[in-house]
Amino acid sequence: MHRYVVRRLALALPTLLGLMVLSFTLIVLTPGDPAVELARRRAPSGEATPLDIARAREELRLDRPYPVQLGEWILGLGRADLGRSFSTGRPVSTELADRLPATGQLAVAALMLSVLLALPLGALAALHRNSPLDQLLRIGALLGASLPGFFLAYLLIVVFATTLHLLPVAGRGEPQSVILPTLTLAAGPTAILSRLVRASLLEVLGEDFIRTARARGLREGAIVARHALPNALLGVITIVGSLVGHLLAGAVIVETIFAWPGVGKLAIEAIQQRDYTLIQGIVLFVGTVFIVVNLLVDLSYAVVDPRVRIGAAGAA
Repeated sequence: MHRYVVRRLALALPTLLGLMVLSFTLIVLTPGDPAVELARRRAPSGEATPLDIARAREELRLDRPYPVQLGEWILGLGRADLGRSFSTGRPVSTELADRLPATGQLAVAALMLSVLLALPLGALAALHRNSPLDQLLRIGALLGASLPGFFLAYLLIVVFATTLHLLPVAGRGEPQSVILPTLTLAAGPTAILSRLVRASLLEVLGEDFIRTARARGLREGAIVARHALPNALLGVITIVGSLVGHLLAGAVIVETIFAWPGVGKLAIEAIQQRDYTLIQGIVLFVGTVFIVVNLLVDLSYAVVDPRVRIGAAGAA
């Protein structure tokens, strides 16, 4: 088990380092000059002089060779120094910290809703295979996975906010304001998880130990709840990491439509204002979250499935 953890950590660290290099390089290769943008923002007339640009370039440390810039930037990350936002003048880490609770609330709510809906729906579809109920649930899953997030968001707004006046249109002020963005963000993951639960449960129900349990006279409900479903969920765990990436990507659209003050909306604002430093910090933050979550999923999978531990020990 310890060797498995060490191997996973050894794989995650180079990935994280590659993310750092990529985040920094993408901004360097982006069309436009961050020094010019910063100098224009500070100039009273909006027109920066060559001296203003030179000072901004020196302040941003862009006057140094690329390897030196990259090394200093990575060292600064160890002090949680992501630079300062061009548009607000505040540290990027502070901007992210202010927006993170809103995105965390939305992502956790959407993930919990997806799991709570996908497990029973997927199980029902598997237990009633090829029935009208199964066909209906499969069509619903297909629609949930296919509908664009922006279309579903506007549809929910028209129905529940504009027509029925049951829920607020946008913002984070009222407790019920989280409902519509959560439903929008959870639609895709719910569809993916329910289809995976159905496929995994059907595979487990065909295993020998399930036939043995039925031959012993156990009730079908007990067989499914105690034996089939726990084994089927082992494969579901591996998809959680990718769902977190789906939620973070979808949050950009959802937060913008519903004026939800999270990291996704902050990313759109940074792009619109060409805030290079803030964009860089957001890319690094989102990528790091994705790497960490996938690492935790791998480790948890080794805990719940002894075969992973045995395979890791044999490989070592």
